[in-house]
Amino acid sequence: MIPWSSFIPYVIAEFLGALLGACLVYFMYADHFTASEGKIDQIAIRNIFSTNPNCRNLPRNYMVEVIATTIFLTGILAIATAWPKMLPVGVGLLTWAVGMGLGGTTGFAMNQARDLGPRLAYQLLPIKNKTNNDWQYGLIVPGTAPFVGALIAAAFAHFYLGI
Repeated sequence: MIPWSSFIPYVIAEFLGALLGACLVYFMYADHFTASEGKIDQIAIRNIFSTNPNCRNLPRNYMVEVIATTIFLTGILAIATAWPKMLPVGVGLLTWAVGMGLGGTTGFAMNQARDLGPRLAYQLLPIKNKTNNDWQYGLIVPGTAPFVGALIAAAFAHFYLGI
């Protein structure tokens, strides 16, 4: 619902905001990271910064993210069209509902900035004893599935809902 000329700057700003936000969280909790060295599973620490599936099955994880993104964006388009004054509350409730209902299997990325920005921060930050960043999952599932879900949502909203 933004002009195409704003799309690339918006995506870059969102990604940089997620990257800087993750760095800020690390800075705020640096003492906690240090205190937990050797005591907490490194995958759990990585998962602070990025999403991770509970059961790794890339085709299924991919489809879960496509479906979740499709439902989420279709809902946002419907709310924005039918109840524009309720958009903030509606999107908040929709985020909660989709996250609770569909987020448990893959971590509910549905957006590259939510995963790739913080995942890059984890790669760059001076966290000791890091585990593998799992770029294969990050680039495939949260890296591309939201685009597919967004295209399906836009097509559904346009051709079926008439939005």
